[in-house]
Amino acid sequence: MADLMDAPPPVPEPVLGPVEPVATPPEDIPPLEQPYIKIAQIIWGESLVGPGGTAAILTLVKPFALDPSMTVMDFGSGLGGGTRAVSEEFGVWVQGFEPDAIMAEGGQELSTKKGIKKAEIKPCSVKDFQPKAGTYDCIFSSEALYMVPEKEKLLANFERALKARGQIALTDFVRTPGTKPDDPRLKGFVTRDGKAGHFWLGDDYLAKMKGLKFDVRVDEDLTATYRTHVIEAFVNFTQDPAAAAAARAHPEAAVAEVALWTKRVAALDSGALQLRRYYAIKMGSTKSS
Repeated sequence: MADLMDAPPPVPEPVLGPVEPVATPPEDIPPLEQPYIKIAQIIWGESLVGPGGTAAILTLVKPFALDPSMTVMDFGSGLGGGTRAVSEEFGVWVQGFEPDAIMAEGGQELSTKKGIKKAEIKPCSVKDFQPKAGTYDCIFSSEALYMVPEKEKLLANFERALKARGQIALTDFVRTPGTKPDDPRLKGFVTRDGKAGHFWLGDDYLAKMKGLKFDVRVDEDLTATYRTHVIEAFVNFTQDPAAAAAARAHPEAAVAEVALWTKRVAALDSGALQLRRYYAIKMGSTKSS
């Protein structure tokens, strides 16, 4: 990608070789002691499991013009780094929902340890996710919806959960125009537990959101910036003695994380996927159940 020629060197090839998807963590290990969670935080930052840092989340929610009277949902909150950042920055109540139960437990533990009572992290089942109608002023989600097969149903639940004139902001991975769902270039971009992604076209998002009477104000390609964040994080990881020690302590988790993101960057570089940002305002009224 020409606009990234000045970016840091590419992620080194994982010389330890290909690995299987991350195994299901043992239930007897506390969440924050899980090797995959420890390694992720070393690479991406405290309370984070992906690139961009809390700055990316604060940028995502900037159009909301948040104030302490508002209630916010963070879907796919991970360890709650973004959830807590938004709550602390604006003094708002933020409810984070995370499908990975172990990560959700770890996220709530971090909120409790930090004394951030307005940032609550809850586990959720996507299939059964039905938030109360008209509850939230704003909803945000960062790189989480590609894991959801029934995105249209989830978006409808978001619309229903928003108050009148509520706002939604999300980033997600989408297929580029002309890329079919079975394109082999998509196979490398999997979830952390090795499951295939469910990628819409960018136009699918626009059509479905408009069908739900959202007024879509922003449709932006963030791929280049996202890729740069990934590369920078791994360059720092390879140069940090503390990170090297952690990798030696948890070699399988470290190799798995490197392999996961090497394949993800390759899928983005192939031109089959983009990361896009959407911001929209709810135009219809809220229907109660």
